Amino acid sequence: MKVDDKLLKKSLNAALDFSIIKKEGFKDKSRKFDESIDLIINIKDINLNDPKNRIDKEIILSHDVITGNNPNICVIASDEILLEAKKLGLDTLDSTGLISLNNEEKKFKKKFAKKYDYFVVEDKMMRDVARYLARFLGPVGKMPKPFPTGYGIISSSEDLKVASERYRKVIRVQMKKQPIIFIKIGKKSMEQEKLYENMKTVIDFIADQMPHKFNNFKSMYLKSTMGKPVKVQEEFLKSIKV
Repeated sequence: MKVDDKLLKKSLNAALDFSIIKKEGFKDKSRKFDESIDLIINIKDINLNDPKNRIDKEIILSHDVITGNNPNICVIASDEILLEAKKLGLDTLDSTGLISLNNEEKKFKKKFAKKYDYFVVEDKMMRDVARYLARFLGPVGKMPKPFPTGYGIISSSEDLKVASERYRKVIRVQMKKQPIIFIKIGKKSMEQEKLYENMKTVIDFIADQMPHKFNNFKSMYLKSTMGKPVKVQEEFLKSIKV
């Protein structure tokens, strides 16, 4: 069953009226940054003890979910790819740096793993990354994955250029221990139509992963960084269930 576009837009509009304050002349000194907009989906009637029902995948949205500078990624590479990463203004780590990092204390390596949203690794260096960083990247869901589950393993400088642009639109969808999914669908400054299109992509993707599709959706909320969660209208949830 397909999402009812009109009802989804109506639900999004209603939620955004509360969670994102865009009224002309509104001033709030405590919010001098571009807030993220998160979609929260509560799932029901699913057994997460069964690995088949868990989700851990990167997907590409229709529009950028970050604004301004480069995506928050660290490139672990050598030679041409390393030079290209530096040219693009991305944080980098070469083989020597990887070994040095491995000699640091456990606390430092945990902090390093949390510093970046994603890690992009040259394919021939994946063995060393797995050797030195897997136990720190794995628990936080940041081990680079090859296509089709992820976009973090590359083999050329051209791949890096594509990955750098792609990661402006990539989000990580995870559901492992708890039947709830938190996903950033964009920024407060984005046009509402773009937020809607990103939201629709996420909803369709998650429904496709569920054993009973939309019937596994219990509730949905929208939330800005500094705002309170606002429930997406029940009317929409009812419309997508069969």
